[in-house]
Amino acid sequence: MSAPHEHDSETLQDEEAILLNAVLMWFRFYGVPFDEQTADVLCERAMLLYAEGRGQRCIEGDLIRTFSGPMAMRVNAPSSALSH
Repeated sequence: MSAPHEHDSETLQDEEAILLNAVLMWFRFYGVPFDEQTADVLCERAMLLYAEGRGQRCIEGDLIRTFSGPMAMRVNAPSSALSH
């Protein structure tokens, strides 16, 4: 018989692995170095999708389509009007 909450711990580890792997796949797909700020944004989206019952492949695909490359993650980049 398993210890109390042992199943909960395994479920949490599975969830964390799914989210982590999906976020890391985005970095590998676009060939960019890991960045904590970018990972935070991706992880937020991944958590929302996971809460909707989406699987790892679906989450990976959504992250790749929604955040199409490193430039899509530059939310604080100055606009051309501001930099001239």
